[in-house]
Formats: sequence, structure tokens, C-alpha cells
Amino acid sequence: MALPVSSKVFIGLFVGGAVFYLVSTSSGEGVLDYIFVDKVVDNPAMYSGRMIKVHGTVVPGTVKQKKGEAGDYTFDIEREGRRMPVHFTSMVPDTFAEGGEVILTGELQGGRFESEEMAAKCPSKYEERPSADPSKNGR
Repeated sequence: MALPVSSKVFIGLFVGGAVFYLVSTSSGEGVLDYIFVDKVVDNPAMYSGRMIKVHGTVVPGTVKQKKGEAGDYTFDIEREGRRMPVHFTSMVPDTFAEGGEVILTGELQGGRFESEEMAAKCPSKYEERPSADPSKNGR
């Protein structure tokens, strides 16, 4: 049994209105820009005060933890020779290490990245190991 044209139009307008309402009232949260640290350093005004995800490598020798404070760290991250200071206010993941890659979620404030959320990977854990098969070792 086919619906009359007026019913199809009504259903179409209802669905279209519902979609418009959901899109127009969305806060936009949940969608964050993912940027490498060198791009942020090159254009800080574009990213300042916005919630973003920044990817970089922890600079060896820069990690410091505030005495007596669990989860209060400062360190630098870099990529392509450009550095940015970070203030991280939570517990670091087990895979956090100097020289390792991190992805931080937070805001650039006054030239320093303020973050409470981090994903880190240990470089040695993901390095390719030599194969037992000689044909795969470039021989």
C-alpha cells in the first residue's frame, strides 16, 4: 500500500527538521583538530585557546615532576626541530618515556600547552625486529 504524496511530504519535512535541529544545536564537542606540534609552533595564534590534539616527541632531559604533586609534569615536545613546552596535570601512561611519541589533548595558553589527557607509545615496543627468514633481512 503506497502512502499518499501529502504523507510522504510530511514525513520528509519532519525528518529534515529533526536533522536540522540536531545539527544546529550541536556544541561541536567530540570533534578535535589533530595537529603536529611543528604546525602549532608555526602558527600559535590559530590554535591558542582552542581544545586540540597535539602530536610530538618528548624531548629527552626536559621531563620534570613537581615535588609532592602526583601527576604534575612539565616537559617539551618537538617535531621538525620545533619545540613547545607542555604542562601535564594528570598521571602519565605507563608507556610515557623521554624520546617517545605522545598525543596530548588540551589548549595552548600563553605559548605553553596545558593538558590533562595523553596517549603515549613506547618507541622500542613498536620497532621492527629482525626476521628469522634471511630473505626478509635484505639478503
